[in-house]
Amino acid sequence: MTSERTVKGSTVALILCAAALFSGCGAEEKREYAVPDSLCGVKVSQRLLAPLLPPGKSVKLERKDPLLDHGSIHCEVIVDGKTVFIATQSWRERGKSAMSMAMLEPEMEPEMLNGGWHFQYSEKGAAMRVDCRAPKKPGEDLFAIPRIPGPQTPDVADVKAFTKHYAKRVAASPLCSR
Repeated sequence: MTSERTVKGSTVALILCAAALFSGCGAEEKREYAVPDSLCGVKVSQRLLAPLLPPGKSVKLERKDPLLDHGSIHCEVIVDGKTVFIATQSWRERGKSAMSMAMLEPEMEPEMLNGGWHFQYSEKGAAMRVDCRAPKKPGEDLFAIPRIPGPQTPDVADVKAFTKHYAKRVAASPLCSR
């Protein structure tokens, strides 16, 4: 009788422990950081950027100019120490299509892209030609290229909406005026 009581007590204890462990598993992760309202000098809508970012505790922005002022600026959004979003402004010789620009990015597989000559998009990023009235680099086109190298897979509609917004904001930046 003592052993039967011990087995029942152990079973109940095991069930309670398992329930305690698994109760945290279904909990939704939260974003504890403020969504940036600017990406390295380009004002953006927090409402449009938020769906593209993952939950986490801290956020940091890092500006990178890998070609030292010769054509590309990358603004990396780093959440909890991992790069999860990159907003790129890139100058290329006039006549390049958005598809040719998108295919340069590791996150954007050609078979996943949709769109036309000036705008290509997928759930992992997009490339859109920016309409510059007085470009700083005559004879070249400027592209806005947001990319999502992180684990998040946002809705394609959110990627499209953010990219259109970002391209308009880049067009209003000093890059598009002499």
